[in-house]
Amino acid sequence: MFRITKAFQNESTEIFRIEGQVSDEITGDWIREIEMLKNDNSRTVILDFAHVWFMSTKAIQALIGLLTDTCYVMNCGMEIRNVLYVSGLSSRMLG
Repeated sequence: MFRITKAFQNESTEIFRIEGQVSDEITGDWIREIEMLKNDNSRTVILDFAHVWFMSTKAIQALIGLLTDTCYVMNCGMEIRNVLYVSGLSSRMLG
Protein backbone atom coordinates (compact mmCIF):
# COMPACT_ATOMS: atom_id res chain seq x y z
CA MET A 1 0.00 0.00 0.00
CA PHE A 2 1.17 3.53 -0.71
CA ARG A 3 0.21 6.99 0.45
CA ILE A 4 0.66 10.29 -1.34
CA THR A 5 0.74 13.56 0.61
CA LYS A 6 1.41 17.10 -0.54
CA ALA A 7 4.68 18.29 1.00
CA PHE A 8 5.02 21.70 -0.69
CA GLN A 9 3.18 24.03 -3.03
CA ASN A 10 3.76 27.45 -4.55
CA GLU A 11 2.57 29.20 -7.70
CA SER A 12 4.62 27.04 -10.05
CA THR A 13 5.49 23.79 -8.24
CA GLU A 14 3.94 21.03 -6.16
CA ILE A 15 5.95 18.35 -4.33
CA PHE A 16 4.24 15.13 -3.33
CA ARG A 17 5.74 12.64 -0.87
CA ILE A 18 5.19 9.01 -1.81
CA GLU A 19 5.34 6.52 1.08
CA GLY A 20 5.16 2.74 1.36
CA GLN A 21 5.18 0.19 -1.43
CA VAL A 22 3.64 -0.03 -4.89
CA SER A 23 3.01 -3.66 -5.82
CA ASP A 24 1.57 -5.24 -8.97
CA GLU A 25 -1.84 -5.60 -7.33
CA ILE A 26 -2.28 -1.85 -6.85
CA THR A 27 -0.58 -0.54 -9.99
CA GLY A 28 -3.96 0.56 -11.38
CA ASP A 29 -4.57 2.72 -8.31
CA TRP A 30 -1.00 4.04 -8.62
CA ILE A 31 -1.58 5.13 -12.23
CA ARG A 32 -4.91 6.84 -11.38
CA GLU A 33 -3.41 8.74 -8.43
CA ILE A 34 -0.40 10.03 -10.39
CA GLU A 35 -2.60 11.03 -13.34
CA MET A 36 -4.87 13.01 -10.98
CA LEU A 37 -1.85 14.84 -9.54
CA LYS A 38 -0.61 15.74 -13.00
CA ASN A 39 -4.00 16.80 -14.38
CA ASP A 40 -4.92 18.89 -11.37
CA ASN A 41 -3.27 22.05 -12.73
CA SER A 42 -0.45 23.46 -14.83
CA ARG A 43 2.15 23.40 -12.05
CA THR A 44 5.32 21.35 -12.19
CA VAL A 45 4.80 18.14 -10.21
CA ILE A 46 7.69 16.58 -8.29
CA LEU A 47 7.29 13.10 -6.83
CA ASP A 48 9.51 12.46 -3.79
CA PHE A 49 10.32 8.75 -3.43
CA ALA A 50 12.46 9.01 -0.26
CA HIS A 51 9.96 6.95 1.76
CA VAL A 52 9.18 4.27 -0.85
CA TRP A 53 10.65 0.93 0.15
CA PHE A 54 9.38 -1.20 -2.75
CA MET A 55 8.12 -0.67 -6.29
CA SER A 56 7.27 -3.57 -8.57
CA THR A 57 8.61 -3.68 -12.11
CA LYS A 58 5.08 -3.10 -13.39
CA ALA A 59 4.75 0.05 -11.22
CA ILE A 60 8.10 1.37 -12.45
CA GLN A 61 7.05 0.80 -16.06
CA ALA A 62 3.82 2.69 -15.36
CA LEU A 63 5.82 5.55 -13.85
CA ILE A 64 7.89 5.79 -17.03
CA GLY A 65 4.70 6.26 -19.04
CA LEU A 66 3.47 8.98 -16.67
CA LEU A 67 6.54 11.22 -16.70
CA THR A 68 6.00 14.28 -18.86
CA ASP A 69 7.66 17.67 -19.32
CA THR A 70 6.07 18.90 -16.10
CA CYS A 71 6.56 15.78 -13.94
CA TYR A 72 9.82 14.94 -12.16
CA VAL A 73 11.02 12.43 -9.56
CA MET A 74 13.49 12.86 -6.74
CA ASN A 75 15.07 10.72 -4.02
CA CYS A 76 14.32 7.48 -5.85
CA GLY A 77 16.22 4.23 -5.33
CA MET A 78 18.89 2.91 -7.66
CA GLU A 79 16.55 0.45 -9.40
CA ILE A 80 14.22 3.27 -10.43
CA ARG A 81 17.15 5.53 -11.34
CA ASN A 82 18.67 2.85 -13.55
CA VAL A 83 15.41 2.16 -15.38
CA LEU A 84 14.81 5.89 -15.97
CA TYR A 85 18.36 6.33 -17.22
CA VAL A 86 18.12 3.39 -19.63
CA SER A 87 14.73 4.68 -20.83
CA GLY A 88 16.27 8.05 -21.71
CA LEU A 89 14.46 9.84 -18.90
CA SER A 90 17.43 10.86 -16.76
CA SER A 91 16.40 14.50 -17.29
CA ARG A 92 13.22 13.72 -15.29
CA MET A 93 15.31 12.95 -12.15
CA LEU A 94 16.20 15.66 -9.67
CA GLY A 95 19.07 15.33 -7.20
